[in-house]
Amino acid sequence: MKKYLYPILAVIVFLFMQAAAGIVIAVGGLVIHPELIESTKASGDPNTLMNSVGTDALAWAIAISGILTVGIIALLKMVDWKSVLNLKMIDWKWGIIGIMAAIIGIFALNIMEEMLDLPNLMEDTFLDMSNSVAGALCVGVVGPIIEEFIFREGVEGYMLRNGVNKWVAIVGSALAFGIIHLNPAQVPFAAAMGIILGIIYYKSGNIVLTSILHILNNSIAVWQMYSMGEELKDFSMVEWMGGQGVAIGSMAIGIAICFMLLRYFWKEYQQQ
Repeated sequence: MKKYLYPILAVIVFLFMQAAAGIVIAVGGLVIHPELIESTKASGDPNTLMNSVGTDALAWAIAISGILTVGIIALLKMVDWKSVLNLKMIDWKWGIIGIMAAIIGIFALNIMEEMLDLPNLMEDTFLDMSNSVAGALCVGVVGPIIEEFIFREGVEGYMLRNGVNKWVAIVGSALAFGIIHLNPAQVPFAAAMGIILGIIYYKSGNIVLTSILHILNNSIAVWQMYSMGEELKDFSMVEWMGGQGVAIGSMAIGIAICFMLLRYFWKEYQQQ
């Protein structure tokens, strides 16, 4: 039972820490700027308070809450410290194939995300964070590493090390990874990306390759938000590619190539 209970507990702890960070920021903002109560009431948007506090404070709160979560799952012995960041374990020849598969797959998923056109509740927050050094580092580097510790090493890895079926561990951690984003536009993308990262983690045995991919994905997004700013809200990848037909075709080809490369990666990758 513990092999399922601890991973669920890790996800709950992560969500609790994130919520606690938000409460601390909100309370701190009200203490420093009590006038924010009225502006939040006037706008009717609870994000007004969060946005008014400052992106640096938000970035630090997210990072600290994530680090505390990693500390808790470490105390629960859900992290294998001997392997988690062991570069010597990586078969770089086939690791590069896995990275290529993920990049192509993530590109296809980005097209899918746009075509689903789900509400993006965090768009303004992420745009603000991309213009702050602390915010950019939190979203682009620190956040991805923390999430790999929690969802690949802590959730998936713990289940695998305790005899859970590999696909239950991979898909379960991916679904948890999608759900915790709590943003409709991100949930299906993150869950699908989580399956790709989960496969790579399962074969490589640690979070080195998955962290590289996660950082690359988030850093590109941060760069886009920083360079395009508010214009990014009106940017359409589908239109940029030449229309819906081309986009759907590209997405299908991307998924097919990703699947083919992942199949080779799965078959050939050997842990060192």
